[in-house]
Amino acid sequence: MKPLDVYPSEKRTQFTQVRDKAGNEYICAVDVLKDPAKPTKQELKNCVNESKSPQPFAGG
Repeated sequence: MKPLDVYPSEKRTQFTQVRDKAGNEYICAVDVLKDPAKPTKQELKNCVNESKSPQPFAGG
């Protein structure tokens, strides 16, 4: 019996971690960035700023 692919690959969103010029880290969908090595301010508006996101289980 063939396994069921619950999440077909065309519906999956791939993410990457990028940094802005100030060194802040962001999580971005790959398709919103033209060049992940040089994200623009406009592109970063569509990303999650990790430094401003609560991480209650990050230790400390």
